Amino acid sequence: MNSLKVQNGEVFNHNEIEFLNADKFHASVLNGLSNGYRMIGLFPVDKKNPNKIVSILSDSASSSLYIIGYENKGDKLEFESFANQFPQTNYFECELAENYGYKPLYHPWLRPVRKQNIILGSQPYKFFKLDGDEVHEVAVGPIHAGVIEPGHFRFQCHGELVYHLEINLGYQHRGIESLMLNANPNQRIILSESIAGDTVIGHTSTHCNAFESLTETQINLRAQVIRSIAEELERIAMHLTGLGGIANDIGFALPASAYGRLRTLVINSLASLCGSRFGRGLFVYGGVRFDFNDENIKQIKSNLEIVKKDIEAINDFLFSSTGALIRFENTGVVSKDFAGKIGLVGTAAKACGIELDSRINFPYGAYRYFPVSPITLSTGDVFARARLRALEIDESLRFIFEQLENIPSGITTEKVGELRINSGVISIVEGWRGEIIHSAFTDEEGKIIQYKIKDPSFNNWYGLSLALRNTAISDFPLCNKSFDLSYAGHDL
Repeated sequence: MNSLKVQNGEVFNHNEIEFLNADKFHASVLNGLSNGYRMIGLFPVDKKNPNKIVSILSDSASSSLYIIGYENKGDKLEFESFANQFPQTNYFECELAENYGYKPLYHPWLRPVRKQNIILGSQPYKFFKLDGDEVHEVAVGPIHAGVIEPGHFRFQCHGELVYHLEINLGYQHRGIESLMLNANPNQRIILSESIAGDTVIGHTSTHCNAFESLTETQINLRAQVIRSIAEELERIAMHLTGLGGIANDIGFALPASAYGRLRTLVINSLASLCGSRFGRGLFVYGGVRFDFNDENIKQIKSNLEIVKKDIEAINDFLFSSTGALIRFENTGVVSKDFAGKIGLVGTAAKACGIELDSRINFPYGAYRYFPVSPITLSTGDVFARARLRALEIDESLRFIFEQLENIPSGITTEKVGELRINSGVISIVEGWRGEIIHSAFTDEEGKIIQYKIKDPSFNNWYGLSLALRNTAISDFPLCNKSFDLSYAGHDL
C-alpha cells in the first residue's frame, strides 16, 4: 500500500504524499480497506485544485492513519469506485462527486449529499420507489411539527412495516468549510463552535488540536485536563438529553422529566467554569480561556454528586420497566456485520459490538495519560443504544471526579506561533456522538487551502435507514431518537 503513515494530530509535509495514477490509487485503497482499515476522508488537498485528492484510512488497532494520494491527469475527473466492495466508502464518493465534479466509475448508487441537483446534471433527484399491491409511500419533512432541524424522510411501507427509508438532508448547508479558509483565528474558533450546536466542545476541541499541531504549540497538561473535563461534561449532558428523548418518545414522562432536571445541573457546571452552559468561549488556541478555582470545583462536584446519586435510581426505573423494555428490545436493530460494512461510529457502532472510541484508539490530550474504559453492547437495538448512554455517563462521571481530585498545576494558555507551510494535519476527537475529524492543509505561504470536517452523523444517518427496515413506522421517532443524529453537523 503506497501511503504516508501518520498519527492523530501529527503534522506532516503534504509534499511527502505520493500522488499515484488511477490504477495504483485504486489498488492501494483497496489493499487498506481489505486489511480492515476504515475510510475517514476523501477530498482534494487544495480546495481550488481538485486534480489532487487524498484518501485517508484509519487503523484503530495500531492507532495509525494512512494518506493515499491520487493525481487525476485525464480530461475527466474520475476514479474507479470502491463502494461495491466496501459500502462504507459510498457517501465519501458521493460527497466528492457533488463538491468537485468527480465521477466514481461503476458506483452502485450515486445520490445527493447536501445539494439536490448537482450530481445528476441539474435534474431533480428521484427517490427509490417500491411498487406492489398495498404498498404506500409516506413523506415526512423537511418542515416538522416539532422544534427540530429540517430533514426529509421518505418511507416505502407495506401496511405498518417499513421496507425502505431514504433520508434526504442538506437544507441548512452553511458553507463552514469554505468560511474556514479565509477567516481570522477568532472567527475560526467561533465557526467551530457553530458546526453542531449540541457538540460545541467536541468540534472546538478537534479544531484547536488541529491548529495547535500546525503551529507546533504544546499545551500544558492542566489545560488538557480542563478540556477533557469539559468534553465529558458535554457527553453527560447530551446523553441525558438522549435518554430523556427516548423516554419521552414512549410516553414515559417521569424519567423524561428527571433526565431533563439532571441535564440542567450538568450544563450549569459548564457555565460555572466558562460562563456558557454550552461551553462557548472556553477554548482558545494554546489552551483554555478560563481556569478552575476552589469555588467552581466545589460547585461542579456538588452538581455531579446529585447527578451520580439520582441517575442510578432513574436508570433503574427506566430499564426495569416492562413497558419500556417491550418498546426498546429488538426494535430498530442494526447487526454488527452491517454496522461494520457501512462504517458506523460512536454510540451507534458500540451498541452493535464494535469497539471504536477515539479516546482509546487514537488518544489525544489528557486521554493519553488518563484513559477511559471501553464500553460496548451487542444487540444493536434501541435498548443497546439507550443503555450504552447510561453506561457512558457512569464512566464520564468517574473520569471527571478522578480529574477534579488531581488537577495538575501550571498555566492554562501557551503562546501560539505561525502556521507551518506546506503542511497538513488530521485531528480526531471522540465527540458524544462518536468520531469527529478535522483535516487542515496549508500552502507555501502558510495559508489554509483545505479544511475538511467530518461529523459522526455523516457516517450514521444511513444506519438509521437500515434500522427502520422491517420495523413499524410508528417506531420511527423512537429509533430516530436512539441514534440522535445532527442535521447541522451533516449539512455543515
